[in-house]
Amino acid sequence: MITRAGAVTALAGREPAKTFQERNAPMNDVRKVDTADAAARVAVDEAVLASLRGTFAVGGCIIDNGTGTVVKTMHNEVLRTHPDSDAGFLLHDPTAHGERQLVDWYFANRRPLHLPDPSQLTVVTSLDPCAMCAGALLTAGFNVGVSAIDTYAGINYDERCEFPTLPADVQRRAKETFGYYAVTAPCRRAHRGGTLTVFADQAIAADTLELSQLVFAGSVNNVRTSDNESGRAPADMRDPVHLPSDDPIRLALQTLYPDTLTTRSAHPRFPGPELLPHLTAVADQAANRGSARNAVALLDPFGNLLSCTGGAEARSPIRTAFLESTRDYAQLRWNLMNDSDRSVRDTAAATLTHAKYCTFVHLVAPDPSRAAGVMTFGAYGSTMEGAVPQAFPSSFQYIRTPAGVTDFDIASLAARMPPFYCQDVELAPMRVLNPELAAQGASTAPGRVGH
Repeated sequence: MITRAGAVTALAGREPAKTFQERNAPMNDVRKVDTADAAARVAVDEAVLASLRGTFAVGGCIIDNGTGTVVKTMHNEVLRTHPDSDAGFLLHDPTAHGERQLVDWYFANRRPLHLPDPSQLTVVTSLDPCAMCAGALLTAGFNVGVSAIDTYAGINYDERCEFPTLPADVQRRAKETFGYYAVTAPCRRAHRGGTLTVFADQAIAADTLELSQLVFAGSVNNVRTSDNESGRAPADMRDPVHLPSDDPIRLALQTLYPDTLTTRSAHPRFPGPELLPHLTAVADQAANRGSARNAVALLDPFGNLLSCTGGAEARSPIRTAFLESTRDYAQLRWNLMNDSDRSVRDTAAATLTHAKYCTFVHLVAPDPSRAAGVMTFGAYGSTMEGAVPQAFPSSFQYIRTPAGVTDFDIASLAARMPPFYCQDVELAPMRVLNPELAAQGASTAPGRVGH
């Protein structure tokens, strides 16, 4: 991780960062930029702030293409210090990458702030978006301007701007909307990709690119280790099913799902039909709210059903059932592991482990023909943040496929993911239950929302 002194030196001569209050104002005090480098510097300043806060050093901002207005700035918050605790548990939200947060912020504020359509805005980011963030940005319809390349997890990992991970129709849109800024000497780089991004005809300074690369490289290994090692192995855990009815951990789990710990699969990686009533009921509830008809069950290493979660695509097209599920579980752990009561922290540590030891079961698999499918696979990789201890059976499971989609289609998308997902996480989605059971109780595909 870059040191505080190093970050201060790197920022010497640059405009001072906004205060906390300014950076969290609805429109960031209506700041404007008029060059590609100024926009990229806003993003990299956020990346430096992320590094100083001990998380992945990636930052971004939304820029109005027509006016140069900085609509919003955000940075990665996968690891985060709890404001009311000194317990020091940091894993906050595996989906809290800067770009994903910017997309959800936009949809939460689009109407009250009368924001332009995403096609009239550019998300400028200090680092090539990962699969989750690229899928989110494409689903939402933003233009994307990029400073540094990520050859391991970035969507343009091969630097050819061909985006082999993406489905064919989505590839075309990425080639139009993802632009990689030219860079001045001595790092000289020509512009690559689409020209719909703000200031697409301009170059960013070499030191802007170098700082984007430096802060990320200084953070990535430490943060991945801190994330991936933030939970006990199953052999060292206690089964939460034995917690008293009034235990704070059980009560907290009930806020995620009222029927938590009421259903148990004999083998957590080979669930049976006991999950179907939960999944179909939650999927129906999501559909009644105007979201996709889908749900994700989360099983702990003992086979207990901890939660069953639907999506919130009616609020934001990227809030799929999986992203809601993994985020809710992580944030519940973060709060419990930072509780002021030491006994609560100890019980949480003993009964709730890292998601890499758990199993996620989709009622309907992510659609490999859509950007949201890439996003969901990417979010699973971010949730694991490294090798899965038990590679087979896979912990990424589904019961049915969307209409017109085969198991081979889903496996093919997984095989095309950037190296981090194929080599470290070894993403291998797997169908569970037999076809007769899979056909019971619900339609063959979730609702389609967004792009």
